[in-house]
Amino acid sequence: MTFAAEIPVGLASAGWDADEVREVCSIAGEIDNFPASRRRSIKQPAIELALSEAMRFADGMRSTYRALIVRQLLAKLGFDEHRVFRWRLEHKLVQAALLHHYDPNSVPVTRGLRRFVSHARGDLRCAMEEAFPAGYVIKRALGDTSGERGLTDRTEEALASLNGDSALPARLWDEQWLVQQRIPIKKEYRVHSIEDRVVPDMTFHRFGSGNISGERDAPNRFVKRLLRKLPDAVVGGSLLAWDIALTPSGHWVVIEVNFSGYHPVWRRGFQCSGFYQDVQWGASVSARLLRFVEDVDNVSIKLRIDLPEASRERDFFAEVSRWHKRFRNGEYE
Repeated sequence: MTFAAEIPVGLASAGWDADEVREVCSIAGEIDNFPASRRRSIKQPAIELALSEAMRFADGMRSTYRALIVRQLLAKLGFDEHRVFRWRLEHKLVQAALLHHYDPNSVPVTRGLRRFVSHARGDLRCAMEEAFPAGYVIKRALGDTSGERGLTDRTEEALASLNGDSALPARLWDEQWLVQQRIPIKKEYRVHSIEDRVVPDMTFHRFGSGNISGERDAPNRFVKRLLRKLPDAVVGGSLLAWDIALTPSGHWVVIEVNFSGYHPVWRRGFQCSGFYQDVQWGASVSARLLRFVEDVDNVSIKLRIDLPEASRERDFFAEVSRWHKRFRNGEYE
């Protein structure tokens, strides 16, 4: 089995839209010229995460309360939770086209549905079948958890919503729907990264729970390779969750990237990977992130539970603290 990043020729036969490629080249130019460091520089030897301070991060949350620690940590590290969204990288069409720009064929061919319809001649379904001979799927350009709800393919809903309106969108992120090349999937993974590093033990099956220590090396290598190709302004100050798929032929493909930070439109507010917020695994995953930051940046992180009142936030904070101590004591790997 090979672990190449490229989609096989047969899967990549459908072309990208020339106008959309030109627009994403312009976006990429802005990103390339944006002054940013690829990695943070932490000067203090210790970071304290106090429960009393965490509560101020509750304002503007769109993730659950379990994500408060993540938002607090990113603020302590000096991350800008708004930066990547100036280029609307949470929009699935924008991010797919941008990934293709920096690493061609690492992502399925993706096109805005409204623009596609405006260029189509004759029967629309025939046009899509011709453009995507290996199959296609239509998705919302903004949203999450569609896979869990079995709503990945929204073809009928999307086509009905057009209602004869095929006006061109002004920008890529004005597209509400996208049409994407269908990829055969053998396994799907969620890989977590912070800036230019993949967190080794935070790779899991996309739909499932539990450690998969014997399977992590290959998906982690693929994401590390992608991070090396992305510009500093995207990698620096980032906490990402990558949904990647392994095809039956042994190739790796990016399905989408989940950006942590203050999303500007859909569910406006701070969002991060659901794995940090999982009822059973969230505390453990958050503690793994803390341990990784300590190891990589040679700092110590202390969680201080300084509010006596019982609350769900206090309970979760305490659970993360317990897991953090276990990891530091070498009780779990």
